[in-house]
Amino acid sequence: MRVLSNCGEIGVVGPLNTARNGCIGYQQRMGGYLTILIVEDDRSLREFLRTVLETEGHVCKLAGDFQTAITNLQQDHFDLALIDIYLARENGLELLRRVKQIQPDCACVMMTARASLETVTASMTDGALEYIGKPIQIPDLLSLVRRVHGSVGGPAGESDQQQIESAIVGQSQKMLEVYRSIARVAPTDATVLITGPSGSGKELVARAIHQHSKRGRMPFVAINCAAMPETMLESELFGHEKGAFTGAVNVGRGVFETSKGGTLFLDEIGETSAGFQVKILRALQEKEVRRLGSSVSIAVDVRILAATNANLEQLMREKKFREDLYYRLTVVQIAVPSLAERGEDIPLLARHFLQQFNRANLRQVRIRKEAVEELAKMEWPGNVRQLQNAIDRAAIFSTTDEITTHDLQAISATEPTVKSQTETLRDAEKQQILRVLKDTNGNRSLAARRLGIERKTLYKKARRLGIDLDISEP
Repeated sequence: MRVLSNCGEIGVVGPLNTARNGCIGYQQRMGGYLTILIVEDDRSLREFLRTVLETEGHVCKLAGDFQTAITNLQQDHFDLALIDIYLARENGLELLRRVKQIQPDCACVMMTARASLETVTASMTDGALEYIGKPIQIPDLLSLVRRVHGSVGGPAGESDQQQIESAIVGQSQKMLEVYRSIARVAPTDATVLITGPSGSGKELVARAIHQHSKRGRMPFVAINCAAMPETMLESELFGHEKGAFTGAVNVGRGVFETSKGGTLFLDEIGETSAGFQVKILRALQEKEVRRLGSSVSIAVDVRILAATNANLEQLMREKKFREDLYYRLTVVQIAVPSLAERGEDIPLLARHFLQQFNRANLRQVRIRKEAVEELAKMEWPGNVRQLQNAIDRAAIFSTTDEITTHDLQAISATEPTVKSQTETLRDAEKQQILRVLKDTNGNRSLAARRLGIERKTLYKKARRLGIDLDISEP
Protein backbone atom coordinates (compact mmCIF):
# COMPACT_ATOMS: atom_id res chain seq x y z
CA MET A 1 0.00 0.00 0.00
CA ARG A 2 1.24 3.52 -0.77
CA VAL A 3 1.98 5.69 2.28
CA LEU A 4 1.26 9.40 1.85
CA SER A 5 4.51 11.32 2.29
CA ASN A 6 2.79 14.61 3.13
CA CYS A 7 0.27 13.24 5.60
CA GLY A 8 1.04 16.07 8.04
CA GLU A 9 -0.47 18.56 5.59
CA ILE A 10 -3.91 16.97 5.86
CA GLY A 11 -3.85 16.70 9.60
CA VAL A 12 -2.25 13.27 10.18
CA VAL A 13 1.09 12.57 11.83
CA GLY A 14 2.93 9.28 12.15
CA PRO A 15 4.00 6.27 10.11
CA LEU A 16 1.49 3.81 8.74
CA ASN A 17 2.79 0.31 9.39
CA THR A 18 1.02 -2.00 6.93
CA ALA A 19 3.01 -5.05 7.95
CA ARG A 20 1.98 -5.22 11.61
CA ASN A 21 2.09 -8.84 12.85
CA GLY A 22 2.90 -9.99 9.34
CA CYS A 23 -0.25 -9.03 7.44
CA ILE A 24 -3.12 -6.57 7.11
CA GLY A 25 -5.80 -8.72 8.78
CA TYR A 26 -4.26 -8.35 12.24
CA GLN A 27 -7.39 -6.91 13.92
CA GLN A 28 -9.59 -9.72 12.63
CA ARG A 29 -7.30 -12.34 14.15
CA MET A 30 -7.45 -10.46 17.47
CA GLY A 31 -11.17 -11.10 17.79
CA GLY A 32 -13.16 -9.29 15.10
CA TYR A 33 -13.29 -5.82 13.61
CA LEU A 34 -15.14 -2.57 14.18
CA THR A 35 -17.60 -0.84 11.87
CA ILE A 36 -16.50 2.79 11.84
CA LEU A 37 -18.21 5.93 10.54
CA ILE A 38 -15.75 8.69 9.59
CA VAL A 39 -17.40 12.13 9.47
CA GLU A 40 -14.89 14.65 8.10
CA ASP A 41 -15.42 17.43 5.54
CA ASP A 42 -11.78 17.30 4.38
CA ARG A 43 -11.90 14.65 1.67
CA SER A 44 -8.15 13.92 1.76
CA LEU A 45 -8.18 13.38 5.51
CA ARG A 46 -11.24 11.13 5.59
CA GLU A 47 -9.86 8.99 2.77
CA PHE A 48 -6.54 8.71 4.56
CA LEU A 49 -8.22 7.75 7.84
CA ARG A 50 -10.18 5.07 6.03
CA THR A 51 -6.94 3.70 4.54
CA VAL A 52 -5.31 3.57 7.98
CA LEU A 53 -8.26 1.90 9.67
CA GLU A 54 -9.08 -0.56 6.89
CA THR A 55 -5.43 -1.58 6.94
CA GLU A 56 -6.08 -2.59 10.55
CA GLY A 57 -8.96 -4.79 9.38
CA HIS A 58 -11.90 -2.50 10.20
CA VAL A 59 -14.86 -1.65 7.96
CA CYS A 60 -15.32 2.07 7.33
CA LYS A 61 -18.01 4.28 5.83
CA LEU A 62 -17.43 7.93 5.02
CA ALA A 63 -19.53 11.06 5.39
CA GLY A 64 -18.50 14.55 4.39
CA ASP A 65 -21.46 16.34 5.92
CA PHE A 66 -24.10 16.17 8.64
CA GLN A 67 -26.96 14.72 6.57
CA THR A 68 -24.86 11.99 4.95
CA ALA A 69 -23.75 10.92 8.42
CA ILE A 70 -27.39 10.75 9.63
CA THR A 71 -28.35 8.67 6.59
CA ASN A 72 -25.52 6.21 7.29
CA LEU A 73 -26.55 5.97 10.95
CA GLN A 74 -30.14 5.17 9.97
CA GLN A 75 -29.06 2.47 7.52
CA ASP A 76 -26.19 0.68 9.28
CA HIS A 77 -24.94 -0.15 12.77
CA PHE A 78 -21.61 1.39 13.87
CA ASP A 79 -19.29 0.56 16.74
CA LEU A 80 -17.37 3.82 16.46
CA ALA A 81 -17.90 7.27 14.93
CA LEU A 82 -15.00 9.65 14.30
CA ILE A 83 -16.61 13.10 14.10
CA ASP A 84 -15.05 16.39 13.07
CA ILE A 85 -16.39 19.13 15.36
CA TYR A 86 -16.37 21.79 12.62
CA LEU A 87 -18.18 20.37 9.57
CA ALA A 88 -18.06 23.36 7.25
CA ARG A 89 -21.14 25.33 8.41
CA GLU A 90 -22.53 22.42 10.43
CA ASN A 91 -21.94 21.45 14.07
CA GLY A 92 -20.24 18.18 14.97
CA LEU A 93 -21.44 18.50 18.57
CA GLU A 94 -25.05 18.40 17.36
CA LEU A 95 -24.17 15.33 15.30
CA LEU A 96 -22.73 13.73 18.45
CA ARG A 97 -26.06 14.20 20.21
CA ARG A 98 -27.92 12.72 17.22
CA VAL A 99 -25.59 9.71 17.15
CA LYS A 100 -26.38 9.05 20.81
CA GLN A 101 -30.10 9.26 20.04
CA ILE A 102 -30.00 6.95 16.99
CA GLN A 103 -27.33 4.51 18.19
CA PRO A 104 -26.69 4.96 21.94
CA ASP A 105 -24.08 2.18 22.00
CA CYS A 106 -21.91 3.74 19.30
CA ALA A 107 -18.67 5.09 20.76
CA CYS A 108 -17.87 8.61 19.55
CA VAL A 109 -14.50 10.31 19.19
CA MET A 110 -14.41 14.02 18.37
CA MET A 111 -11.70 15.54 16.17
CA THR A 112 -10.67 19.17 15.78
CA ALA A 113 -7.78 21.46 14.93
CA ARG A 114 -9.29 24.19 17.14
CA ALA A 115 -9.46 22.82 20.66
CA SER A 116 -11.21 24.72 23.44
CA LEU A 117 -12.34 23.90 26.96
CA GLU A 118 -15.98 24.40 25.94
CA THR A 119 -15.87 21.88 23.07
CA VAL A 120 -13.92 19.33 25.11
CA THR A 121 -16.34 19.60 28.04
CA ALA A 122 -19.43 19.58 25.82
CA SER A 123 -18.12 16.53 23.97
CA MET A 124 -17.44 14.57 27.15
CA THR A 125 -20.72 15.65 28.75
CA ASP A 126 -22.74 14.59 25.70
CA GLY A 127 -21.22 11.13 25.64
CA ALA A 128 -18.00 11.31 23.62
CA LEU A 129 -15.46 8.66 24.54
CA GLU A 130 -12.48 10.84 23.66
CA TYR A 131 -11.46 14.12 22.05
CA ILE A 132 -8.38 14.25 19.84
CA GLY A 133 -6.63 17.22 18.28
CA LYS A 134 -5.30 17.65 14.77
CA PRO A 135 -2.83 16.87 13.34
CA ILE A 136 -3.92 13.36 14.29
CA GLN A 137 -1.18 11.13 15.65
CA ILE A 138 -1.63 7.75 13.92
CA PRO A 139 -0.25 5.65 16.84
CA ASP A 140 -2.61 7.45 19.24
CA LEU A 141 -5.58 6.93 16.92
CA LEU A 142 -4.88 3.20 16.56
CA SER A 143 -4.43 2.84 20.31
CA LEU A 144 -7.77 4.56 20.84
CA VAL A 145 -9.51 2.32 18.31
CA ARG A 146 -8.15 -0.75 20.11
CA ARG A 147 -9.57 0.63 23.36
CA VAL A 148 -12.96 0.87 21.71
CA HIS A 149 -12.56 -2.66 20.39
CA GLY A 150 -11.97 -3.86 23.95
CA SER A 151 -14.85 -1.94 25.57
CA VAL A 152 -17.27 0.42 23.89
CA GLY A 153 -18.74 3.11 26.15
CA GLY A 154 -22.41 2.82 27.05
CA PRO A 155 -25.11 5.39 26.47
CA ALA A 156 -24.87 8.75 28.12
CA GLY A 157 -27.66 11.06 29.09
CA GLU A 158 -28.15 14.31 27.30
CA SER A 159 -26.64 17.38 28.82
CA ASP A 160 -28.88 19.83 30.60
CA GLN A 161 -25.92 22.04 31.48
CA GLN A 162 -25.70 25.39 29.78
CA GLN A 163 -22.61 26.11 27.73
CA ILE A 164 -20.26 28.18 29.88
CA GLU A 165 -17.65 30.42 28.33
CA SER A 166 -14.29 29.82 29.97
CA ALA A 167 -11.57 32.40 30.45
CA ILE A 168 -9.00 29.78 29.48
CA VAL A 169 -7.61 30.26 25.97
CA GLY A 170 -5.35 27.92 24.03
CA GLN A 171 -5.31 25.32 21.28
CA SER A 172 -1.89 23.74 21.83
CA GLN A 173 -1.49 20.06 22.60
CA LYS A 174 -0.48 20.96 26.17
CA MET A 175 -3.71 22.88 26.70
CA LEU A 176 -5.76 20.11 25.11
CA GLU A 177 -4.43 17.80 27.84
CA VAL A 178 -5.54 20.34 30.46
CA TYR A 179 -9.00 20.55 28.87
CA ARG A 180 -9.33 16.77 28.88
CA SER A 181 -8.42 16.64 32.56
CA ILE A 182 -10.92 19.37 33.45
CA ALA A 183 -13.70 17.67 31.47
CA ARG A 184 -13.09 14.32 33.19
CA VAL A 185 -12.67 15.55 36.77
CA ALA A 186 -15.27 18.36 36.84
CA PRO A 187 -18.38 16.14 37.18
CA THR A 188 -16.86 14.36 40.19
CA ASP A 189 -16.23 15.60 43.73
CA ALA A 190 -12.56 14.59 43.61
CA THR A 191 -9.95 16.81 45.25
CA VAL A 192 -7.62 18.33 42.65
CA LEU A 193 -4.10 19.73 42.96
CA ILE A 194 -3.29 22.24 40.23
CA THR A 195 0.41 22.86 39.64
CA GLY A 196 2.24 25.31 37.41
CA PRO A 197 4.36 28.46 37.47
CA SER A 198 3.08 31.84 38.64
CA GLY A 199 0.92 33.59 36.10
CA SER A 200 0.08 30.45 34.14
CA GLY A 201 -3.65 30.44 34.98
CA LYS A 202 -4.08 27.95 37.82
CA GLU A 203 -7.06 29.81 39.30
CA LEU A 204 -8.73 29.86 35.87
CA VAL A 205 -8.43 26.07 35.77
CA ALA A 206 -9.97 25.84 39.25
CA ARG A 207 -12.86 28.10 38.22
CA ALA A 208 -13.42 26.02 35.08
CA ILE A 209 -13.62 22.82 37.15
CA HIS A 210 -16.17 24.49 39.42
CA GLN A 211 -18.23 25.96 36.55
CA HIS A 212 -18.53 22.60 34.79
CA SER A 213 -19.36 20.67 37.96
CA LYS A 214 -22.67 19.95 39.67
CA ARG A 215 -21.65 22.66 42.16
CA GLY A 216 -21.40 25.28 39.39
CA ARG A 217 -24.34 27.36 40.65
CA MET A 218 -23.01 27.42 44.20
CA PRO A 219 -20.24 29.68 45.62
CA PHE A 220 -16.66 29.55 44.38
CA VAL A 221 -14.30 31.00 46.99
CA ALA A 222 -10.59 31.55 46.30
CA ILE A 223 -8.20 31.96 49.23
CA ASN A 224 -4.53 32.85 48.82
CA CYS A 225 -2.88 30.97 51.68
CA ALA A 226 0.32 33.02 51.40
CA ALA A 227 -1.39 36.40 51.54
CA MET A 228 -2.40 36.54 55.22
CA PRO A 229 -1.03 35.59 58.66
CA GLU A 230 -1.83 32.05 59.82
CA THR A 231 -4.27 33.04 62.59
CA MET A 232 -6.21 35.25 60.18
CA LEU A 233 -6.14 32.49 57.56
CA GLU A 234 -7.53 29.92 60.03
CA SER A 235 -10.26 32.32 61.13
CA GLU A 236 -11.13 33.02 57.49
CA LEU A 237 -11.42 29.30 56.67
CA PHE A 238 -12.70 27.68 59.86
CA GLY A 239 -14.41 30.60 61.62
CA HIS A 240 -14.03 31.64 65.27
CA GLU A 241 -15.94 31.90 68.51
CA LYS A 242 -16.40 35.14 70.38
CA GLY A 243 -13.24 35.92 72.35
CA ALA A 244 -11.12 33.34 70.49
CA PHE A 245 -8.48 36.03 69.92
CA THR A 246 -8.04 39.75 70.38
CA GLY A 247 -10.65 41.54 68.30
CA ALA A 248 -13.00 38.55 68.02
CA VAL A 249 -16.01 40.37 69.48
CA ASN A 250 -18.56 38.22 67.66
CA VAL A 251 -18.91 34.68 66.36
CA GLY A 252 -17.49 34.40 62.83
CA ARG A 253 -18.41 31.72 60.32
CA GLY A 254 -15.56 30.55 58.09
CA VAL A 255 -15.74 29.95 54.36
CA PHE A 256 -15.96 26.19 54.93
CA GLU A 257 -19.39 26.91 56.42
CA THR A 258 -20.49 29.78 54.19
CA SER A 259 -19.49 27.97 50.97
CA LYS A 260 -21.89 25.10 51.60
CA GLY A 261 -22.40 23.11 48.42
CA GLY A 262 -19.72 25.08 46.59
CA THR A 263 -16.00 24.94 45.88
CA LEU A 264 -13.09 26.24 47.97
CA PHE A 265 -9.89 27.01 46.09
CA LEU A 266 -6.74 27.09 48.24
CA ASP A 267 -4.02 28.87 46.28
CA GLU A 268 -0.34 28.68 47.31
CA ILE A 269 -1.03 25.64 49.53
CA GLY A 270 2.72 24.97 49.62
CA GLU A 271 3.26 28.15 51.68
CA THR A 272 1.29 26.90 54.69
CA SER A 273 2.66 25.71 58.04
CA ALA A 274 2.61 22.14 59.36
CA GLY A 275 -0.02 23.06 61.96
CA PHE A 276 -2.34 24.54 59.38
CA GLN A 277 -1.84 21.52 57.11
CA VAL A 278 -3.09 19.22 59.90
CA LYS A 279 -6.34 21.20 60.13
CA ILE A 280 -6.88 21.16 56.37
CA LEU A 281 -6.23 17.41 56.34
CA ARG A 282 -8.85 16.88 59.04
CA ALA A 283 -11.39 18.95 57.12
CA LEU A 284 -10.73 16.85 54.00
CA GLN A 285 -10.90 13.50 55.74
CA GLU A 286 -13.70 14.09 58.24
CA LYS A 287 -15.67 16.69 56.25
CA GLU A 288 -15.97 18.77 59.38
CA VAL A 289 -14.25 21.79 60.95
CA ARG A 290 -13.90 23.42 64.35
CA ARG A 291 -14.04 27.15 64.76
CA LEU A 292 -11.12 28.78 66.57
CA GLY A 293 -11.84 28.64 70.30
CA SER A 294 -14.43 25.86 69.99
CA SER A 295 -14.38 22.11 70.69
CA VAL A 296 -17.54 21.46 68.66
CA SER A 297 -17.21 19.99 65.17
CA ILE A 298 -19.36 21.36 62.35
CA ALA A 299 -20.16 19.23 59.29
CA VAL A 300 -19.26 20.93 56.00
CA ASP A 301 -20.05 20.22 52.35
CA VAL A 302 -17.45 21.84 50.13
CA ARG A 303 -15.16 20.62 47.37
CA ILE A 304 -11.48 21.41 47.79
CA LEU A 305 -9.24 22.46 44.91
CA ALA A 306 -5.65 23.49 45.70
CA ALA A 307 -2.83 25.04 43.71
CA THR A 308 0.89 25.61 44.07
CA ASN A 309 3.88 26.75 42.06
CA ALA A 310 6.18 25.05 44.57
CA ASN A 311 7.66 21.58 44.24
CA LEU A 312 5.67 19.77 46.92
CA GLU A 313 7.71 16.58 46.52
CA GLN A 314 10.84 18.56 47.41
CA LEU A 315 9.04 20.21 50.33
CA MET A 316 8.03 16.76 51.59
CA ARG A 317 11.65 15.62 51.50
CA GLU A 318 12.55 18.72 53.51
CA LYS A 319 9.73 17.92 55.99
CA LYS A 320 7.98 21.18 55.12
CA PHE A 321 4.86 19.61 53.67
CA ARG A 322 2.92 16.66 55.04
CA GLU A 323 2.90 13.53 52.93
CA ASP A 324 -0.60 12.53 54.05
CA LEU A 325 -2.00 15.91 52.97
CA TYR A 326 -0.14 15.73 49.65
CA TYR A 327 -1.65 12.36 48.78
CA ARG A 328 -5.08 13.52 49.95
CA LEU A 329 -4.89 16.57 47.69
CA THR A 330 -3.56 14.72 44.65
CA VAL A 331 -6.53 12.48 43.94
CA VAL A 332 -6.18 14.20 40.56
CA GLN A 333 -3.30 16.45 39.56
CA ILE A 334 -3.46 18.91 36.68
CA ALA A 335 -0.22 20.52 35.47
CA VAL A 336 -0.74 23.91 33.82
CA PRO A 337 2.05 24.58 31.31
CA SER A 338 4.16 27.71 31.28
CA LEU A 339 3.80 30.03 28.31
CA ALA A 340 7.19 28.81 27.08
CA GLU A 341 5.72 25.30 26.82
CA ARG A 342 2.75 26.50 24.76
CA GLY A 343 4.34 29.22 22.63
CA GLU A 344 2.04 28.46 19.70
CA ASP A 345 -0.83 29.88 21.80
CA ILE A 346 0.74 33.36 22.07
CA PRO A 347 -0.97 34.83 18.95
CA LEU A 348 -4.35 33.48 20.09
CA LEU A 349 -3.83 34.80 23.63
CA ALA A 350 -2.68 38.21 22.39
CA ARG A 351 -5.82 38.71 20.29
CA HIS A 352 -8.01 37.39 23.12
CA PHE A 353 -6.54 39.87 25.62
CA LEU A 354 -6.91 42.70 23.10
CA GLN A 355 -10.60 41.82 22.67
CA GLN A 356 -11.01 41.90 26.45
CA PHE A 357 -9.31 45.30 26.60
CA ASN A 358 -11.52 46.68 23.84
CA ARG A 359 -14.73 45.47 25.53
CA ALA A 360 -13.71 46.87 28.92
CA ASN A 361 -12.58 50.24 27.57
CA LEU A 362 -14.95 50.74 24.61
CA ARG A 363 -12.01 50.85 22.22
CA GLN A 364 -11.32 49.28 18.82
CA VAL A 365 -7.58 48.70 19.03
CA ARG A 366 -6.13 46.21 16.56
CA ILE A 367 -2.73 44.52 16.43
CA ARG A 368 -0.63 44.17 13.31
CA LYS A 369 0.52 40.74 12.17
CA GLU A 370 4.20 41.60 12.55
CA ALA A 371 3.56 42.76 16.13
CA VAL A 372 1.98 39.39 16.95
CA GLU A 373 5.00 37.67 15.43
CA GLU A 374 7.26 39.82 17.59
CA LEU A 375 5.36 38.81 20.72
CA ALA A 376 5.87 35.15 19.80
CA LYS A 377 9.65 35.70 19.71
CA MET A 378 9.80 37.00 23.26
CA GLU A 379 10.41 35.21 26.55
CA TRP A 380 7.64 35.56 29.14
CA PRO A 381 8.92 34.68 32.64
CA GLY A 382 5.65 36.02 34.09
CA ASN A 383 3.70 33.71 31.75
CA VAL A 384 0.15 34.49 30.60
CA ARG A 385 -0.37 37.23 33.20
CA GLN A 386 2.68 39.10 31.94
CA LEU A 387 1.56 38.78 28.32
CA GLN A 388 -1.85 40.22 29.22
CA ASN A 389 -0.24 43.17 31.02
CA ALA A 390 1.96 43.82 27.98
CA ILE A 391 -1.04 43.81 25.63
CA ASP A 392 -2.96 46.19 27.92
CA ARG A 393 -0.02 48.60 28.12
CA ALA A 394 0.57 48.53 24.37
CA ALA A 395 -3.14 49.20 23.74
CA ILE A 396 -3.20 52.08 26.25
CA PHE A 397 -0.19 53.84 24.74
CA SER A 398 -1.03 53.15 21.11
CA THR A 399 -1.77 56.49 19.42
CA THR A 400 -3.29 55.05 16.23
CA ASP A 401 -5.59 52.36 17.66
CA GLU A 402 -3.28 49.82 16.08
CA ILE A 403 -0.49 48.05 17.97
CA THR A 404 2.70 47.93 15.91
CA THR A 405 6.20 46.62 16.56
CA HIS A 406 7.11 50.22 17.43
CA ASP A 407 4.53 50.19 20.23
CA LEU A 408 6.07 46.99 21.57
CA GLN A 409 9.51 48.58 21.48
CA ALA A 410 8.13 51.55 23.41
CA ILE A 411 7.26 49.26 26.33
CA SER A 412 10.37 47.09 25.92
CA ALA A 413 11.83 48.48 29.15
CA THR A 414 9.24 46.42 31.01
CA GLU A 415 9.04 43.48 28.65
CA PRO A 416 11.33 40.50 27.98
CA THR A 417 13.96 40.58 25.31
CA VAL A 418 13.91 38.71 22.04
CA LYS A 419 15.39 35.24 22.34
CA SER A 420 19.14 34.96 21.89
CA GLN A 421 20.69 31.75 20.65
CA THR A 422 23.46 32.02 23.23
CA GLU A 423 21.26 33.07 26.13
CA THR A 424 19.69 30.49 28.41
CA LEU A 425 16.18 31.00 29.72
CA ARG A 426 17.55 31.35 33.25
CA ASP A 427 19.99 34.08 32.15
CA ALA A 428 17.29 35.89 30.19
CA GLU A 429 14.95 35.84 33.18
CA LYS A 430 17.66 37.09 35.52
CA GLN A 431 18.73 39.89 33.19
CA GLN A 432 15.13 41.00 32.68
CA ILE A 433 14.48 41.22 36.43
CA LEU A 434 17.72 43.16 36.94
CA ARG A 435 16.78 45.59 34.15
CA VAL A 436 13.36 46.27 35.65
CA LEU A 437 14.82 46.69 39.15
CA LYS A 438 17.26 49.23 37.73
CA ASP A 439 14.47 51.09 35.88
CA THR A 440 12.39 51.25 39.08
CA ASN A 441 15.32 52.32 41.28
CA GLY A 442 14.99 49.14 43.32
CA ASN A 443 11.28 49.55 44.05
CA ARG A 444 10.32 45.90 44.44
CA SER A 445 6.56 46.43 44.39
CA LEU A 446 6.72 48.49 41.20
CA ALA A 447 9.17 46.03 39.63
CA ALA A 448 6.83 43.13 40.37
CA ARG A 449 3.89 44.98 38.79
CA ARG A 450 5.90 45.77 35.66
CA LEU A 451 6.98 42.16 35.39
CA GLY A 452 3.36 41.04 35.71
CA ILE A 453 4.00 38.94 38.82
CA GLU A 454 3.22 39.18 42.52
CA ARG A 455 5.79 40.67 44.88
CA LYS A 456 6.28 37.36 46.75
CA THR A 457 6.96 35.68 43.39
CA LEU A 458 9.66 38.27 42.70
CA TYR A 459 11.33 37.34 45.99
CA LYS A 460 11.21 33.64 45.11
CA LYS A 461 12.67 34.24 41.66
CA ALA A 462 15.39 36.46 43.12
CA ARG A 463 16.43 33.73 45.57
CA ARG A 464 16.46 31.12 42.81
CA LEU A 465 18.42 33.32 40.39
CA GLY A 466 20.86 34.71 42.97
CA ILE A 467 19.65 38.33 42.70
CA ASP A 468 20.34 40.64 45.66
CA LEU A 469 17.14 42.51 46.47
CA ASP A 470 18.68 44.32 49.45
CA ILE A 471 18.24 47.72 47.79
CA SER A 472 16.64 50.64 49.62
CA GLU A 473 13.29 51.57 48.19
CA PRO A 474 12.73 55.26 47.50
